[in-house]
Order: sequence, then structure tokens, then C-alpha cells
Amino acid sequence: MKGLLDAALLLLNIDKNDIEILGEGFGSIVIEQNDGSIFRIAKTMETAQQYTKEFQMLPQIRTFLDIEIPLPISYMFDPSINPSGIMRYKKLKGTPLNPDLLISKNLTIIAKQLAEFIIKLHQIPISTLDSSCPQESNNKSLIQILRKDTKELLTQVLTVKEQQKLAKWWEETLEDSTFFSHRFVLCHGDLWYENILVDDLCSRITGIIDFSDMTIGDPAKDLATQVYMGEDFYNLILSEYKHSFPEDTTIERRVKKHQGLRELGGLLYAIKHDNSEIEDSISKIRTVIF
Repeated sequence: MKGLLDAALLLLNIDKNDIEILGEGFGSIVIEQNDGSIFRIAKTMETAQQYTKEFQMLPQIRTFLDIEIPLPISYMFDPSINPSGIMRYKKLKGTPLNPDLLISKNLTIIAKQLAEFIIKLHQIPISTLDSSCPQESNNKSLIQILRKDTKELLTQVLTVKEQQKLAKWWEETLEDSTFFSHRFVLCHGDLWYENILVDDLCSRITGIIDFSDMTIGDPAKDLATQVYMGEDFYNLILSEYKHSFPEDTTIERRVKKHQGLRELGGLLYAIKHDNSEIEDSISKIRTVIF
């Protein structure tokens, strides 16, 4: 991380003493400058290209939403240098949601607020959106590739019984016709608790961040991450969502598939980019699928 950060600060002409490192994910390093500017620094070319999509689309969708989202001030994309992408926006109020702070009272409030955000996001007419946002169906061929690319490592680390369970899960997923027929909506794509900002009392949502995985795809993707906040939270979200979209009768079934595919996708990313995350990814796969 140090080399990439130093290179970014040199490009931005920012002194290291004037910034605070807020976090690091699979694709980005996030820093805050003293003036309240947030910079996301791309760790991969793929993430840098996603910044282009965010820069174009976030101002378009802001008018449809009641909760604050980042509005990019500037961005750069240059495949010939490292980092190849940097995006800047003003810091939103709030701190990342901590599931441990959710108690019965604020759990219901936060869940209903988040459900309302997801519903409004999924109601945005996709015909009005910039063509830079990719459309991605639940693609059987890509799922088969994911299975192939993770098989060798999982064969080495899983027990025989676990391998049998995983093989059955793969077959059930690939043969489930309902998973491959869904309506298309604008999805956040990575709506887990660290991308949800709340106030100091954890009494309301103040913002939603990191739209780099934004796609036009299966709405179940945005519900799949809510299980990280516990079953009660997820069930509240699901109930609100089903009330608004009663015609989507297979949403719950698709959510469960996406939960497993998300963790398997995380494992593949770790294999390719960050071996230190492999053990954690396997643990999550055991929890979600087994």
C-alpha cells in the first residue's frame, strides 16, 4: 500500500502530513485530506475504470434518492501510470455502521431507512441512465468459470464432506432456472455495512458510499449483503422490499444464491490479488454455504 499511496500523493501534490488513511478494501485505498476532501485511490485497473462510471452516474441518480451519496468533484484515469485512477469528493457526514451497535430500537429504524433507500434505488428508470453502467444478468457461464477458478484451492483446503456439499450447491445453483430469470434494476453492488454511514448515536443513516460495483442487474444482489447485519435486520429489509415489489416472487431464493457467490467471488479476488485474505474468505464460504 505504501508505494501506491506515495505515488498518489505525488500526483495530487499533497503532503503526507495533511492526510489520514480511512481504510483499504480489495480495490481502493481511501484517504481524507485536512480540508475534508475524500480521495479514493485505485489499486487495480478494474477499479480505476469503475471510478469513471461513478463520476458519470452519481450526479444522475442523486435526484432520485433521499439519503446522501458521494458527488464526485474530480477524477483522473490514466492506464499508463500507477495509480491509474483517483476520484475526489467531499466527505459525507457520519461513520460506517457497526452491527454491534444495533439494538432492537435502532435496528428497526436503520433497517427501514436502508430498505427505503434500496427500494428507491431499484425504482430508478434504467432507460434514463448513462450507458457507462454495465448490464449484468445472472450469467451461468461466468458462474461456471468462478467454479473452475476456485476449485483447485478449495479442493486443497476443504474436507471431503465439505467438497461434497459444495458440489451439490454448485449443481443446484446452475440448475435453478429462477436464478437466471430476473428483472433488471440499478444495483449498488456492494451494499454492506461499511458502506453505510450513520450518525454518532447510530440512530439514522446519513449516507451511502462506494458505488464502484454499481450495475444494472439482479436486485437480489443488494439484499444479499444485509445478512451481515443479522437475521432480524435482513428479515426486516426483505419484508419491506417484498411489500414494494410483490411481483418478484423468487427474490429470497436468489438472495441466498448471491450470498454464496459473493463469498466465492471474494475468494477468487484474494487468490488473484491478496493471498492474506484467502483464509478469511474460506471461513466466510464455510459460514454461508455449509
